[in-house]
Amino acid sequence: MIGDAEFVSLGAQRERRGHMLAAERRARILDLARQDGAVSISRLVSDLGVSHVTVRRDLDALVADRLLDKVRGGAIIASEPGDTAGLATTVTIGVVIPTSYYYRFVVDGIGDALSGRGEMKLAISEYDLSEEYRLVRELVDSGVDGLLWVPSISEREESADFDAFVDELSVPVVFVERETPGGGLGSVSSIRSAHERGAISALRHLRDLGHRRLVMVSRGRSQSAEFVRRGWVDALGRLGLDPASTILGPNELGAGPTWERGSADVVLDTVQRIGATAVFSHGDENSLFGLVQNARGRGLSVPEQLSIVAYDDDVSAHADPPISAVAPDRRRVGAHATRMLLELIREPSAEPPLQLQVEPRLILRASTAPPSAE
Repeated sequence: MIGDAEFVSLGAQRERRGHMLAAERRARILDLARQDGAVSISRLVSDLGVSHVTVRRDLDALVADRLLDKVRGGAIIASEPGDTAGLATTVTIGVVIPTSYYYRFVVDGIGDALSGRGEMKLAISEYDLSEEYRLVRELVDSGVDGLLWVPSISEREESADFDAFVDELSVPVVFVERETPGGGLGSVSSIRSAHERGAISALRHLRDLGHRRLVMVSRGRSQSAEFVRRGWVDALGRLGLDPASTILGPNELGAGPTWERGSADVVLDTVQRIGATAVFSHGDENSLFGLVQNARGRGLSVPEQLSIVAYDDDVSAHADPPISAVAPDRRRVGAHATRMLLELIREPSAEPPLQLQVEPRLILRASTAPPSAE
């Protein structure tokens, strides 16, 4: 039989274990937010294996500690002191973005352009269009004056349901890093990075060094990935690259948030099988470190025997050797999108919508060199 003292002791142990588990969960949530710039409640419920109530309680605790800022559908890393992106003045815009570190910098650009002009209401989703519909409706019902939206749609596939949803919105909309699906003329203004031109510039650099046969890594299913792959296809013909060059995508490497075990070996197996001398990798920058290490393990030194160029430039400079990269100007995209939306809010226009592109930069580092003469 357990005495009162022992019962209290056991209860205290359980309480301490509960606090420890909560602390571990919150540390994990914070790590994910720092990695992606934002976290969604739906993803946290799945990743942590806990209830919505528990996740919301953890988020509330992190918000109270000023480590996160609460937004619709989840939370983002807390604003720095002096950040005026959330100060209300004249207009309120809704922003719907996927949970990806890429869009953290787009949001910074929105804040830059909105500073002193209005308030931002931010909502995040997990690349889930049906969830985005709900978040957009909530923002419109809350009284926002306009929307910046990164919809989870393919550029290649027409969608009557999507077009109808957008047409029924009662506020101006600007797509960010997206275009109206299906090609042809659209009804919504958009601004995105010139991903195709960035890809062609990277491949032209490799071509000028003497590379002709390449492997591209592109696991993404977003419009941005479609545009980068379009640039790759264009470059193959435009630059006279070897038609034996090939793309490895989600079918070969998996489509999860991180590379599956053995993916670097799949890439390097392909490199050696077709005799490629360079790799062009879109996204998944953290995986580049493993790719470089695995290449060394096979006796392929970078860049002497294998050149590498990344698309996106969050961590490339910290690799060994530092990796050349195409760097989309995400902050500038966010700022121009905001200015475009503010103009539509201030003076709605019957003119055809604008479709603008912002060119990325190609940053050359030590990971590219002429191919070996062997």
